[in-house]
Amino acid sequence: MDNDERSLLISRIGTFFLLLGLLLIVLFIASDIGSTTYFSYFFIGATLLVIGWIFKRSTARPSQPSGRFEGLRKMRQKSREAKAKKEAAKKDKKK
Repeated sequence: MDNDERSLLISRIGTFFLLLGLLLIVLFIASDIGSTTYFSYFFIGATLLVIGWIFKRSTARPSQPSGRFEGLRKMRQKSREAKAKKEAAKKDKKK
């Protein structure tokens, strides 16, 4: 089992724990609405949510920049360069 398969398996286990934790939290809420409240559902569900979140975060891949604001960044860079040229021309003119 190589590293990619292992991280995929851990991610899927994390998803399973997240879903199971959410189900137990919902059962806790349903038991609270009913006549008997089962706090064990809440504590086990919260624990599974935390474990699932840790598993999912440990295998998360770093996000790649999407380049949505590339045009804006280029326009700002050009305006900075133009401003620097104007200031340099003013300094040369004063000398």
